[in-house]
Amino acid sequence: VSASAEDGFVPLFNGKDLAGWDGDPKLWKVVDGEVVGTNPAPDAMANNSFLIWRGGVLKDFELRATVRVEGDNNSGVQYRSRELPEVAPWVITGYQCDIHPAIEHTGMTYEEKGRGIFGLNGKNVMLDPDGALWQLSEHEPVKVDVSQWNEYTVIAKGNHLIHKINGQITSELIDYDEKKRALEGLLAIQLHRGN
Repeated sequence: VSASAEDGFVPLFNGKDLAGWDGDPKLWKVVDGEVVGTNPAPDAMANNSFLIWRGGVLKDFELRATVRVEGDNNSGVQYRSRELPEVAPWVITGYQCDIHPAIEHTGMTYEEKGRGIFGLNGKNVMLDPDGALWQLSEHEPVKVDVSQWNEYTVIAKGNHLIHKINGQITSELIDYDEKKRALEGLLAIQLHRGN
């Protein structure tokens, strides 16, 4: 993950160390100005583990992160999330912008340890007040090679969530499910268990 200051944007990573972030020190480090999360072996982690930003609770925001994934696995930008200390340290639940080698999954709207997949890449969806999922529109999925550097954008305004890759909208979610939605929470980066 790299950051640059633009109009109205504040870098969340200083380019040197993990100051302001909290994660398992065995899994996360800074190498050549980049945040690197490494899963050492397929069975090394019992749960997905997260690098959590400790700078505050986010409500409405726009986040831009430049990310790549090496190897046969996936990652994601977690937001408006909450910790699950009863499961394990650095485990959280909440909305996620997926970073996944399968085109339909990359940039999708998803809820980690929650309601699951909402809108695949190319689908704009709504959750109604009863939690039923409705597809509002469909477009050509944004094609991307996640092993290369790509810019992921998350825009959260009230109950309207927008995910983009390289400036193109992958998925939108409008969440009217007041019992289960989150309007604020933590920001984190996912390190996926498995491969």
